[in-house]
Amino acid sequence: MSDATEVETTPENPLALERQGRSWLWVLLGVVGIVVVAIGATVVMSKSVVYYKTPSEVIQHPGQQVRLAGKLVPHSIVAQPNTGQTDFKVTDGTTVINVVYTGSASTALSTASKPGTQIVAEGALGKDDVFRSTQLLAKCPSKYTAKTSGTN
Repeated sequence: MSDATEVETTPENPLALERQGRSWLWVLLGVVGIVVVAIGATVVMSKSVVYYKTPSEVIQHPGQQVRLAGKLVPHSIVAQPNTGQTDFKVTDGTTVINVVYTGSASTALSTASKPGTQIVAEGALGKDDVFRSTQLLAKCPSKYTAKTSGTN
């Protein structure tokens, strides 16, 4: 047996009524807290997700901030050292978009000289049909081919 005595809930014992009445408040605060955290996480996650769009999709929505993904058109890279701009073309096989990137593109585009290199440019398509990029990534093709030897 325990030394603690049970408190009987009666109108004559207001302490017991007060304890029982506040338990729903804690449950309500807990539910509201969970809902607020869930809504906050949803808003933060939805703003941080940026989907890749192909040149065919981007051309339909000029002015929209997107990540353009496509293949670098061979021999289309033109660096303009005086302005710090690099011009190149990206295609999805159907549509070709002119891209102007301002910044140091040497690292991303130096690896992009290989055929089939995927380029991801973040920015917006202007009314002049030129995609102005603020960030640039080159997705290098990674094919593993085993070295074959002449002996078996």
